[in-house]
Amino acid sequence: MIIEDRERHKEEVCAMWQRNFHDPAPYAEFYFTEVYGKNEILLNLSGDSADRLTAMEAGTDREGASGELPEAEAGEIRGMLHLNPYRLFVRGKEVDAHYIVGVATDEEYRRQGVMRELLADTFHRLRERGEMLTYLMPADRDYYLPFDFRFGMCQLEQEIECFGQAGVPAYFDEFRFAAGLPEDVEAACRAENATRTGDFAICTEITPEYLSRMEKEARSDFARYVSVYQNGAYAGRFVMGAENDCLVLSQIVCVDGTRREEFLYGALSYCEQEYHYGRYQLVLDETWRDVLRQPGSYDGVRILPVKEKPIIMFRILDLEKLGASLESDSAGDDACRIFVKDAFFDEQEGSYLLQVKGRQVSFEKMSGGQTDNASAGVPDGGSVTIGALTELLFGRKEDREEKLYKGLTPEGRRILESLWPLCPVCIQEIV
Repeated sequence: MIIEDRERHKEEVCAMWQRNFHDPAPYAEFYFTEVYGKNEILLNLSGDSADRLTAMEAGTDREGASGELPEAEAGEIRGMLHLNPYRLFVRGKEVDAHYIVGVATDEEYRRQGVMRELLADTFHRLRERGEMLTYLMPADRDYYLPFDFRFGMCQLEQEIECFGQAGVPAYFDEFRFAAGLPEDVEAACRAENATRTGDFAICTEITPEYLSRMEKEARSDFARYVSVYQNGAYAGRFVMGAENDCLVLSQIVCVDGTRREEFLYGALSYCEQEYHYGRYQLVLDETWRDVLRQPGSYDGVRILPVKEKPIIMFRILDLEKLGASLESDSAGDDACRIFVKDAFFDEQEGSYLLQVKGRQVSFEKMSGGQTDNASAGVPDGGSVTIGALTELLFGRKEDREEKLYKGLTPEGRRILESLWPLCPVCIQEIV
């Protein structure tokens, strides 16, 4: 049975979090102090008492109105799932979405359908609110593939070693680095959002609250949030923290796309001058690919090859709503009927009228046996699974594999191939 916790079970949830994730105490304290109360916590309880617990929390349970349920009747928490609310920009349009975190099932309840029940409840809950997608950062991608999550964002990782006296860039004096939030945090948010909505098909809206929580999260993990200024103006930020034998620079944002290389290597020079760590790791979004230097030895520095790591998986909840955010590289009018298979989420499965009109795209779900004027004479586009469609709509065009088109007719394939995927994506938050 699924209930929404309202901090009634906070102590038990915290214990389950630590049993499953083993976070350092300061980080767990950050989460349960700064984040937990703003999230929706869904719990899968054993026993028949979940309905009574929900009624008690709503004040409608006659027997429990004056007290707690006896411990023996309350049921044990078998699994949990946390929903973290965010505002996203999807092709410049603001949409609400929830980031799934804290997914855990205690060992004695695993392989019993506990998480399947939680995910099914989550999908229905979010779709009913009008949300078109959800996303998560998987510990194991194979666990989420059967639920039709697919990767839609990669991050770049590159290590850099200083084996001698690294040269300081000539432009280094233009920069100023300051620990903590920007001096004018609202102006910084406006600058970041303007840059990000131009660079990404999907990105998180940056707000003062967002940056404040990021700074607290960094401190809880013994890291430091650094604001960067170039020639007196806000230039961006990054977080630096030790991990294994590297000083890791992550959450990197530069608001001037023409000066990203200066920003990146200015930040590295600052870290080396201040901390002399000698070994660094950059963690960046995909748009930095052309800025990163090729592997090799430079002036006192050895640069290792860039690694690409899939990091965020998406799940489509409402294809009709998502379709309104899509564009096609075909300027003409085109259409087909396409059947979308969704074995996990019945609301999604069915026949759709897929149309392209002047680059604008729409998926319109058709009722059973529908043969109205809009679909009369429209060619059959075949069928596609929601998982394959997610890869087509979120993955890079150059990465598309032939297997994604299985079941489609030539007409259906032609139209789907014309759609511009929702990439690149920038979702940097951890919780």
